[in-house]
Amino acid sequence: MDKTDNSFLTFVQFIQEVEIAENKCQEYIDIGWLQPVENNLFSPDDILKVRKADRLCKDFELPCHGAAMIVDLLAKIDDLEFQLLQLRDNNV
Repeated sequence: MDKTDNSFLTFVQFIQEVEIAENKCQEYIDIGWLQPVENNLFSPDDILKVRKADRLCKDFELPCHGAAMIVDLLAKIDDLEFQLLQLRDNNV
């Protein structure tokens, strides 16, 4: 899928694109980590984060909520590192 394509995906399209089992995707929805937008459509932006979480589940035998938390924390670390670089660049 083209990363510049911002069209929303149906549930079936989303699970096919992510290459995840339907019940696993539903579990991410049930815990509130993956949230469809109106009319039960999904953002293409969520594809990568769900793939990361699924990979963590498989590699480390984690439950969905554990993998979801790790993905969120890794994203937060990336954001904080970026902010730190910006601060350092502004102070030079």
